[in-house]
Amino acid sequence: MDEIDRKLRIQALSERSSAVENILKHAFLAELSQIAWEKDPLCSLNISNSEVDDSGYDVVLEYGGISRHVQIKQAHNEKRPQKYSVRVPFATLPGSCVVVIIHSFSNLKVSSYSFYGNKPDEPMPYIEAHKVTKHPGRRDADGNRKLRLNYRDALYSRFKKNINPKELFNLLFPLEML
Repeated sequence: MDEIDRKLRIQALSERSSAVENILKHAFLAELSQIAWEKDPLCSLNISNSEVDDSGYDVVLEYGGISRHVQIKQAHNEKRPQKYSVRVPFATLPGSCVVVIIHSFSNLKVSSYSFYGNKPDEPMPYIEAHKVTKHPGRRDADGNRKLRLNYRDALYSRFKKNINPKELFNLLFPLEML
């Protein structure tokens, strides 16, 4: 890939972020559904989409009586953010977690996943003491970025990284709980 094509794709990731996130979300859900089918074709992975993006999660997944509230994030394989913004009330839900879809920016192919969460019956690791998230664009009269008081920065260094789809499925739906 030449430098012009590279710049074009990075620009497209920014300008078409909603479309990119939707493509990656469908790829993620398709992979999990295939694994569920492989494990037991009579046990479905139920997927409920969040209609409004103010509760902190994108989808609720249910398999074998286990429910997970999942916030989906994405990063391309050449650059990953150091932190992800997480809504505090969401983080206190049992089974809440963040899944980062790592992909190629040249073709959006998923290469791996990262996971931040606990067991399905537990809330996310405690984030209330983490740094308050700064709003990416809004500033006060003095030019300082405004704080998002209901959000905290979950450090990417605390995520489980380089997870393949089956490992992710088992983190979401541990065998001992099924």
